[in-house]
Amino acid sequence: MSEDKHPMKQILIADDDPGIRQVMRAALQKDGFEVIDVADGIAAVEAFVENDPCLVMLDVEMPGQSGFEACEQIRQSAGGAHVPIVIATGREDLSAVNHAYEAGATDFIAKPINWPIFCHRVKYVLRSSTHFQRMQMSEEKNAALLTAIPDTMIILSDDGEILNFLPGFCEHPLPAPTEGKTSVFEYLPRPIAEKWIHMARSAGRTTEPLEREFALPAEYDTVAHYVARFVPYLEGQSLVIVTEFTERKRAEERIHRLAYFDGLTGLPNRQHFIQHLDGMITNSKQSDGRFAILYVDLDNFKRINDNLGHSYGDGVLKSIADRLGQCIRKQHVAEDGEPFGIARLGGDEFAAAIDDVDDDDILVNVADRIREKLRQPVKYRGHEFVVTPSVGIAVYPDDGDNVEDLLKHADVAMYQAKSSGRDAVRFYRGTMSLKSLQRLNIETMLRKAVENDGLELHYQPKFGLDSGHVVGVEALIRWRDEDGKFIPPAQFIPIAEETGLITPIGDWVIHEACRQVRTWQKGLGADIEVAVNISSQQFYHCDLKKTVMQALFEASIRPNLLQLELTESLLMKDVREVVDTLRALKDAGVSLAIDDFGTGYSSLSYLKRFPLDALKIDRSFVKDLSENNDDAAICAAIIAMSHSLGLHVIAEGIETGEQLKYLCDQGCEMGQGFLLAKPMPAAEFEQLMTERAGLSKRQPA
Repeated sequence: MSEDKHPMKQILIADDDPGIRQVMRAALQKDGFEVIDVADGIAAVEAFVENDPCLVMLDVEMPGQSGFEACEQIRQSAGGAHVPIVIATGREDLSAVNHAYEAGATDFIAKPINWPIFCHRVKYVLRSSTHFQRMQMSEEKNAALLTAIPDTMIILSDDGEILNFLPGFCEHPLPAPTEGKTSVFEYLPRPIAEKWIHMARSAGRTTEPLEREFALPAEYDTVAHYVARFVPYLEGQSLVIVTEFTERKRAEERIHRLAYFDGLTGLPNRQHFIQHLDGMITNSKQSDGRFAILYVDLDNFKRINDNLGHSYGDGVLKSIADRLGQCIRKQHVAEDGEPFGIARLGGDEFAAAIDDVDDDDILVNVADRIREKLRQPVKYRGHEFVVTPSVGIAVYPDDGDNVEDLLKHADVAMYQAKSSGRDAVRFYRGTMSLKSLQRLNIETMLRKAVENDGLELHYQPKFGLDSGHVVGVEALIRWRDEDGKFIPPAQFIPIAEETGLITPIGDWVIHEACRQVRTWQKGLGADIEVAVNISSQQFYHCDLKKTVMQALFEASIRPNLLQLELTESLLMKDVREVVDTLRALKDAGVSLAIDDFGTGYSSLSYLKRFPLDALKIDRSFVKDLSENNDDAAICAAIIAMSHSLGLHVIAEGIETGEQLKYLCDQGCEMGQGFLLAKPMPAAEFEQLMTERAGLSKRQPA
């Protein structure tokens, strides 16, 4: 090693990615470190022997020799026993974490590396390293201290007398026995002293060193960890070599924490929960016991992240986790000795295992307690959130005799609770699996249909009720399965909304409807206004104005030939944001209508705030016009007040002559329904228009 090098400032990096090495080198040199970088594990071992750096950082996957193998060789080399070694790995599986520790790593860093805190992490590892402290002292004090032995040496007789004591040089050295206290029983806590004597006597009967770990209180209410090795010395005596490994123990605990606990809530994670269930199944098989899994999913939680950001969602999740912990008694002790209650499986999903279940009513009471606790508003950063849970329950061994089946069936029951209206509890029943598989199959086929242009549009004409002429159409999404049969929209639209597919589907509908209007212009020589339904997700999760204007531009049609239909609930969600978006669309020339009016909670006077052109009376009011005086009065009031606000009125669901006559008498301008025309493919609509106008169909230009 050259004289101008400073071992205390040298860091050895081994990574086969030159880009990573370059970024690490730049970051460390900026903080005053000298960097030695190599591209493989073999070169790392050679560089360590030659330079004796203060810290080694190894990548896992390298040609020739892995980081784990290089770590083991460095530990076995001269001076390598105590040097801090950090292993960088992109793998998140538990085997990689355990392998890092077994190879002798002090700590590990997960890739991709968080560069802003990278150097702080390096300094922390160095500061906590006894190896680094010894190197500091070697520069600051005296080279003679380098010869100091880090381990404490004790000569112990078989009857427990301390015959000699040589203190060690480490962060938490064993204190020397006070004067007059030569018995190990006076020096150490009695349980540890008894084990020492047993080990000392056993050491005389074997040629292999015996080891025993123990812990003692240290300063600032911490605990120091040691391992004592007992080696035969003289007749009736043993040499006890005590090595402190507190930092390694803490690193092991940190690795365990990262592997088995959720970083946000501090709860056990999915991996921990699965291991815990394995143990419960083993115990239940031996005792013929029953236990249950409660699978808890938060209803519509995604809207918090989508509307306010993940920082708000994380804050609410922490509060929810605390409340769930209060509902589930920590009745078990996991293998790591910690009480086990609720676990976070990921996202907004939690689970708990309830033991000794003799009566299903107990489970219902626990689930109801969870629902009641979570219904209470959560206050966070000036906002108030109400979160409800859907709870699915599966019981061992009735609903499965292994972890995979129990979790799957509890999950299926939870989805059944959601399907029943959310904020509900459902026990698993065998028929649920079939429904769950059917739903999964629909979702899979729908994704393929979206990717492969497997959707189509049908068009339902809108008529002027006074003239009987076609005044526009409404574009309606249709989907055929592999056999060519139509899948009802009521079956696949909710799935599209739950999975987020509704946004790309909605964008496609806008573009396809505009393209079709242009085709009709060329073929029929007529301008046909097309109405398109807009979902809440599409409105809030994409740039709706950009999508609309791009579709109009690509199709080369005027904006007033496109009408967007929006629901009452969408308009009431965030009034300021909605008004700004609608005004931008209105200013661009797009027509706006409120759909299914009367089914939400808005009022006609409230609609004055929105730049609307038309209002559609929901079919539920039109259906019983001739038989229900209340519905008739509501329709008449809606028509009259809409006209006073300057809005056109469209009635949907017209199926009888009586309905049509009443609406005409009340001054309703437009309508659609099976009495007038059913939804039809584009080609049939062209034929309808040709026949009505007496025109010969022109070929597209």
